[in-house]
Amino acid sequence: MLDRNDLITELIYLPRVSRRTEEMVRMLLGLFGRFVHFDQISFYLILALYAILTYLYDIFYSIPYLQILGPYGSGKSRVSDVLEKLCSNPSSSGDISDAALFRTIAEKKGPTMIVDEADDLGGGTRRGILLRVLKTGYRQNGSVTRCGRGGTIERFPTFGPKIILNEKGIADRALASRCIVVHMERSTRRFEQLSLSDDGEFKEMRERIRLFADDFRDVVSDRYASFPGIDGIIGRDEEVWRSMIVIADLLSALLDTPSIRENVIRFATRMILQREKTQLIGNTPGQILQSTQAYVEDPPAPPIEIEGLRFFVGESLCKSIRDGWSIPNLKLDAVSRVLNHFGIIKEVRRPHLKMKIKGHEVEVQRSCYALDEERLLKLASQYGKGGKNS
Repeated sequence: MLDRNDLITELIYLPRVSRRTEEMVRMLLGLFGRFVHFDQISFYLILALYAILTYLYDIFYSIPYLQILGPYGSGKSRVSDVLEKLCSNPSSSGDISDAALFRTIAEKKGPTMIVDEADDLGGGTRRGILLRVLKTGYRQNGSVTRCGRGGTIERFPTFGPKIILNEKGIADRALASRCIVVHMERSTRRFEQLSLSDDGEFKEMRERIRLFADDFRDVVSDRYASFPGIDGIIGRDEEVWRSMIVIADLLSALLDTPSIRENVIRFATRMILQREKTQLIGNTPGQILQSTQAYVEDPPAPPIEIEGLRFFVGESLCKSIRDGWSIPNLKLDAVSRVLNHFGIIKEVRRPHLKMKIKGHEVEVQRSCYALDEERLLKLASQYGKGGKNS
């Protein structure tokens, strides 16, 4: 219980901090609004939160990367310029050599690395070393090793914020799964040009973020350690989003604005679902498993109970998959083969069911499946998160 002096301190101190935090958030969002354009309002919030995260990243076990994705002329470089002026300890690595990259890692502890024109990342390219840095740098224990002079082995820590700009996306699935993606489109809107006269404003903004980070470092650390989780955001997705949600939750509490946290969670959920669907395009077994799971969870008609088992009408299931994924030629025997291959079908019955055909009710024999619903759920989850054969 607080004594009188503690209570007075809280009543006096917290509103002042809240006002200062409100000024920081308004100024930060205002700067992004002046210099860059996004079709989705939530993208401005994501960039603001990531800029704040760069001042707090070291208290987290793992952090996401920020990916700015868009065609030529969409303003990615402008976003990069603004982020470079706002983030903690920025370092651009667009054309950096391997030697310079390692020196930067060694000399700048946990730099906010900005990787421009990152469409050629791959193990077989000149940027293969950079890919290794990106693939390991999302966790505190991330590192790469390199042969030094005289055959010595040097170990370089790689943990730190990373901002990746490209046009085509990231081919490496493991790296892509660590990214929060902000999409950009070409805009006809005219923006203010960044100039030297803006440097003072950006300097003030960086100082405001730094003060916020110093004031609330312990609070953020405690909230991160006791994070209760979010329904639907689990496993690797939670690892990616946890730090961002914790910062958003703190801002929501300080500003009495629940929408900050709600918008971030909504954005995360939407991005996760979109990624899962994209991973399944062209992967018919994965599409069938995912759609069958969705069908079982919310069937258009109640399943048929036979001897204690739940049977689902095959034709109805096939139509649901066909319509959901726009696979016009998908046949029931193809669906059956996939479900049998994965051991999902427990039993097949062919009862006579009443159906309306041309306005008349008739009895028609239909193939119905009893499914191993526990196994189906497990496999559908694996496919949705980049698992087997996906």
